[in-house]
Amino acid sequence: MDNLVLINHNKNWGLQSRLVEELANKALEEKGYKKDVELSVYFVGRKKAKDLNVNYRNMSYIPQVLGFPMSKKKDVDGKIRLGDIVICTQKLKYEVKFQNSDLETVLYSWLVHGVENLLK
Repeated sequence: MDNLVLINHNKNWGLQSRLVEELANKALEEKGYKKDVELSVYFVGRKKAKDLNVNYRNMSYIPQVLGFPMSKKKDVDGKIRLGDIVICTQKLKYEVKFQNSDLETVLYSWLVHGVENLLK
């Protein structure tokens, strides 16, 4: 059974779901999760990212990446529901320009960071 990457985003997010899925799977594999993992990746705006950061971490800034872990153990159906990664779309696009980099490189590093947060 392969990994399952669930992607949630606004209509005008401007990214390709296939790229996100590919990079998320690569991040999972880098951490030793080649199959049987369910991971959710949410792309949100600045306001939602800040609200989540305030409500769950008592921090009042707009974060780049947030992680909401669920479990590192297999469920009854054999899947590990690792949790949710939340990425601020505007901060992602800004960081690509700021670093004079490409979207794939920055997004991948943020997804790896998000998976690491879920595994703590």
